Amino acid sequence: MKFKPSLLACAVLSGLVGLTGCNDDTTNIYEGGDTNPALPDIPDGGKPVCPPVGDGDCDDKPNPETPEIDMGVHIPVDFADMDVTRYVNPFIGTGNLGNTYPGATTPHGMVQLSPNNGSNGWEYISGYYYHDARTSGFSHTHLSGAGAGDLNDILVMPINSRSDYMIDEGSATLNLEASRFQHRDEQATAGYYKVDLLDYDIKAELTASDRVGVHRYTFPRDEKSEIIVNTGFKINWDYTSDSYLKWDKDNNRLEGHRFSDGWAPSQKEFFVMEFDQPIKNVRFAYYDKEQGRYMDVPEGITEIGDETRGKYQYARAYVEFDTSKDGLTVEAKLALSNVEIGENGKSGASLNMTEVAGMNFDQVREAATKKWEDELGKIQVSGDEDYKQTFYTAMYHSYLGQTIHSDLDGRYRQVHQGRNAYPDGNTPWGDKIDTLKESIRTADANKDGKADFTRYDTFSLWDTYRAVQPLSSILEPDRLADVVLSMLSYAEEEWVDDKGNVRKGRLPEWTFKGNETGMMMGMHSTPVIHDVLSKGSLEKRMIDLGFTEAERKDVKERLVEAMITDARAATSQGVAWIKEYEEQGYVPAQLHDTPPDSYGGHSPFKDSWTASYSLEYSMNDWAIAQSIKEVFGEEDPRYTEFANRSKNWQAQFDFGGKQYQGWFKARDYDGEFIDAGWVDPITGRAVGKDWRPDMFNWAFSESNGWQYSFSVQHDIHGLIDLMTRFDKTQNPEAERGDLFAARLDEYWSTYPDRNAGDNQFPVFNTGNVGQHVQGNEPDIHVPYLYNYVGQPWKGQAAIAAATNICYKNTADGICGNDDFGTLSAWFVFRALGFYPVNASSGIYEIGTPLFESASIDVGNNQKFTVTAKNVSRENIFIQSARYNGKDFNRTYLTHDEIMYGGELEFVMGDKPNQRWGSLEQDLPPAQGIGEFLHEDEMPAGSR
Repeated sequence: MKFKPSLLACAVLSGLVGLTGCNDDTTNIYEGGDTNPALPDIPDGGKPVCPPVGDGDCDDKPNPETPEIDMGVHIPVDFADMDVTRYVNPFIGTGNLGNTYPGATTPHGMVQLSPNNGSNGWEYISGYYYHDARTSGFSHTHLSGAGAGDLNDILVMPINSRSDYMIDEGSATLNLEASRFQHRDEQATAGYYKVDLLDYDIKAELTASDRVGVHRYTFPRDEKSEIIVNTGFKINWDYTSDSYLKWDKDNNRLEGHRFSDGWAPSQKEFFVMEFDQPIKNVRFAYYDKEQGRYMDVPEGITEIGDETRGKYQYARAYVEFDTSKDGLTVEAKLALSNVEIGENGKSGASLNMTEVAGMNFDQVREAATKKWEDELGKIQVSGDEDYKQTFYTAMYHSYLGQTIHSDLDGRYRQVHQGRNAYPDGNTPWGDKIDTLKESIRTADANKDGKADFTRYDTFSLWDTYRAVQPLSSILEPDRLADVVLSMLSYAEEEWVDDKGNVRKGRLPEWTFKGNETGMMMGMHSTPVIHDVLSKGSLEKRMIDLGFTEAERKDVKERLVEAMITDARAATSQGVAWIKEYEEQGYVPAQLHDTPPDSYGGHSPFKDSWTASYSLEYSMNDWAIAQSIKEVFGEEDPRYTEFANRSKNWQAQFDFGGKQYQGWFKARDYDGEFIDAGWVDPITGRAVGKDWRPDMFNWAFSESNGWQYSFSVQHDIHGLIDLMTRFDKTQNPEAERGDLFAARLDEYWSTYPDRNAGDNQFPVFNTGNVGQHVQGNEPDIHVPYLYNYVGQPWKGQAAIAAATNICYKNTADGICGNDDFGTLSAWFVFRALGFYPVNASSGIYEIGTPLFESASIDVGNNQKFTVTAKNVSRENIFIQSARYNGKDFNRTYLTHDEIMYGGELEFVMGDKPNQRWGSLEQDLPPAQGIGEFLHEDEMPAGSR
């Protein structure tokens, strides 16, 4: 099979890599020349195309009070034993849209101890925005890279009498003692953060274990120095629903809780806080709504809260220490639990505190560094130093989700299935305390009182299934198996709804801190479960844990049954649109019957994202079918049922519409395609009646028709076949793949005009190369699709372009929401030279490597090494390849080839070799299953 380069293809490559000239030769067809002015000059670097947000855009904009500084890695130079963590720069992504945080945590830690600026807004979703040079304290929970705001629990701030600087905007959210700082006085690396608080002349340092945040404050001499513990602090969607504080004088500690509502509808955080210096005094304050400010409570009270001692709301404690001598250092440890406060180190937060028993700040920090070294050191790279910083930081960010939810004894608070998760109005409140072992195994509980394995949550699955979990599958398969066991416990939890009915839970969709939010779409636990079933990592993990053969079989069967339960309307617990999808083979859309002005112009559709639901559910069906085959066998009739359902994506493909035929579109209940519904995402007003793929449309999630046009990751060959069938209706001489390849070319060369009102992108669409959006998830797999039509050289150019437009070693160095490491994990795969288009398939499409050498520790004393001779920022094209010493022309790897160890060698050049990977036997294999729709069954009309 040979795909001929088109003139459009030549223009695309010219724009992507700054090369011009085109002929029919199969090697080195491009010579030097001017770049296409419509596309970025990639070899010289690119600037992300981002909308202005607050006072920052895609360029660095230091706060006016802060001098411009070098955005290198801010780490102490005197800290030893930092091999790869010295390259981690936690400030990457803290400016503009990345929404990451710079503070201290461990891999997948329950605690994320990080600074807060003290303000609300899109820029402050993680609590910290690089271009704001104020600090209101350090809270213990944070979201990394999310697009919605919550957490920031238990704010701690050291102060003294030297300043009365406040962030005071008249609400309980604020009224905060704060300090200014300068970025040159900040340091951060994996597991450590430090800043000098200029208004108080206090040095603040943070580190953490899995469940404990550890503070160290160095005070100057002052007549009154305090550490504020604030349970009322809230920002963005979150608000405090109940707070409690108690001073335990006998044990020199504080304890308390913070309950909150918001994006997480019922979050409960209990804590214990210990100090290494004697407490001089504790005074309490509460928020007085009538006064609009905080008020001190009477002296002598040692505990306050919403339901305690007069219902004092938004409780704060001011813990005073004797700083009559200069340089007093106070170390404070704060342990979290979602179960209870506990006592005497036996349960809850009190038990979790034993995690750092007998350890001082430096020892905890050293332990955190070792954990990060152990994880990040699984990949050793050599080459470009700047890329190494971006790479190891990206790896670091990929470990910030899938966080620990259970205490040291394995107990955790059952998931609260939130109001967004169950649209029928039955809102459960899952306050049952459970242990993971009891939820999963039928054997007796451990005699030692500790859990065999860890319960995890914080699953941003619509994002992370694409890259984070596949990376975990290679680097930490045991932990990913624990994640899937956690998912099963979610599905099997029981609760009583407000009508008295006993109901079961569901597999996670978007959960954090024991709450199902119902955010986004899809059943994306399914590819993660399929991953551990098909690759054997769950089986291995259960064997290591001592599960019997019968227990292992039982767990795997229950996992598959849980997926099927969610995917069937008769048994599903709140999975959106599953009834309509099951009945009609797609999720139908409806237009409003009235003009845009009558419904505010938000969207002509009554319901959003319907076409995206259909495409993503069909991929979930593929994962379910393959899991049924893995566990029950292909002869199980449910395999055929879900295999056929995995072809439902075809029902969204318009063969005969009035506008732009041959695209995925919204479809109504009568089966007619909808050629209207375009809106301006900036103004929210309908701007046209005609369907166009380059305009934002509410039929697609955060995207347009272009970005979802390739969202059939589980059946790319099927999509090529369907597009070819359509192409032949227009051009009988068309060959297989012609339209697919041409549309890919057009996708990369059709650049959005952001000044035009009729093709604006939504705020999520950032990091653009043509219609490609590297700053959001729906189309991050698209650069690798050229492999399916024998043109991997174009994909190599596209990957380089997407890299240069989106990633850099600065605070603004991630061009969109990182979404718990998804964009970062993409970069890790990209740098290694391969990426899983179909996340759980075990197939990794080859792209273009970034480093001279990358060695992956895949376990069992095996390493998989990728070398790239002559690689550079210009030499992005594969000239030849060898695998374990033999010529290698395939454009994909298998999971087994990686995990068995070996060496993949590339020779790179600055011009494409169109021969490499171009033959039919070189293409990634077909993965689609189920029966293809017959031509006479394809929808013929639209309106």
